Amino acid sequence: MILATLVSTILLLADATVTGTWNMGLQGDHVIPTALVLKQDGRDVTGTIALPTQNIGQRVEVKLTGTFADNVLKLTGDVEHAKEPTTIEIQGRFGDDGDLEGTIVVHGRSMPWTAERLKERK
Repeated sequence: MILATLVSTILLLADATVTGTWNMGLQGDHVIPTALVLKQDGRDVTGTIALPTQNIGQRVEVKLTGTFADNVLKLTGDVEHAKEPTTIEIQGRFGDDGDLEGTIVVHGRSMPWTAERLKERK
């Protein structure tokens, strides 16, 4: 029984994909919810993140590119129309529970995050 569970877990992780819409929580002074939408093709990943701006209620959509290999996600993106050039870096790990967690770096500041994939409606 334990062996069967272990084998199914290994197979699940081998087929892991980050494709989908994720409810991401950036953990600063408080949790900042944001949308992360990803599409995986082999190791390559593209997507967008809706980052909050300094204007309450407004978000800027940042295009992301990167990789997902060995359950590690690495993404980068440039914030267009920012006052100064701004690149964001996202690194994360795919957990046994199917969630993601990691860090995001913006302006040299690192912030932890977690993300849960939204269920597809039928």
